[in-house]
Amino acid sequence: MTAARAAGSELTSPANQFANDETSDSAKVGDRAFEEAVAPLVPLLLRYFARRVTPTDDAADCTSETLAALWKHRSRLPAVDDERRAWAYGIARKVLSNHHRGRARRDRADEALRAAAAVTSVEAVPDEAFIAAEALKLLPARDQELVRLVVWEELSIAAAGRVMGVNPGTARTRYARALGKLRLAYRAIDS
Repeated sequence: MTAARAAGSELTSPANQFANDETSDSAKVGDRAFEEAVAPLVPLLLRYFARRVTPTDDAADCTSETLAALWKHRSRLPAVDDERRAWAYGIARKVLSNHHRGRARRDRADEALRAAAAVTSVEAVPDEAFIAAEALKLLPARDQELVRLVVWEELSIAAAGRVMGVNPGTARTRYARALGKLRLAYRAIDS
């Protein structure tokens, strides 16, 4: 069995998702009619996308989006097979355009991240910083995060508290206690 046929038999129309909904018999007939009208289009749409998208794994996602759009506009679905196929390809073309725009956005974001990572240099870590990092690991997780937000991210204690979902007074108290615990842990590791 070809991949397109296998995918076509596995992919179901969005109508199946709503089969358990409480609907009238006339609506169920409409669902069956939609499924019968669209079923022959599934392998064609899958092949259409497989030839046009990279990676080809995205072809099934694009096909699914097209089927969802066909379902959404099922009241306008042409009755004649050739017209229905052409209409489905028109929708598929719009889905493909959206896919390409999304892929281009992701590629630009990836490139920007790579460029930023290339500029960032990693400095040697002094012994004191290593000891401090080890001491930080000995604190409870919430204290670790509070200290990291204040020291590494350079947030105020109140702002760090907001990030963690606590009021400023509680954040200040927790931060003071965390620093005390951190000093004790640092001394223990250093000696």
